[in-house]
Amino acid sequence: MSAPEPVRHARRLSKERLRTLVRELVFDGGSLPAWHERAACAGMDETLFFPLGEGGPAGVERIAQAKAVCAGCPVRSACLADAMTRESPSARYGVFGGLTATERGRLYVQLRDHARHLDALTAAEAEPDSSGAVA
Repeated sequence: MSAPEPVRHARRLSKERLRTLVRELVFDGGSLPAWHERAACAGMDETLFFPLGEGGPAGVERIAQAKAVCAGCPVRSACLADAMTRESPSARYGVFGGLTATERGRLYVQLRDHARHLDALTAAEAEPDSSGAVA
């Protein structure tokens, strides 16, 4: 018979603590980037974009609300590019540039595969023609 698993208690984070963690993790503890001042989410409650511990319909609704804010944002592409530049694959979370962590993960894979394809094309163009024909 195996030992029972320990009970884990979820601790709710205060909004201020969550804001601090977001800045530490996403922006390496630094100040918000200059583009953030023009973002549609500037001044909004960041917890909308980080629906921690909310699964099911409530989590889906919060993600939809966050994406709706991003949809009309004038700096959406800068936000997404910044998130994809800074975040590590093991620490993806929240909605940035209108994409969830899962969607950004898929985009990373697509971009990586595209880059590999371009590398292969470049390498093939650099190889001399083995037939001996002169171009």
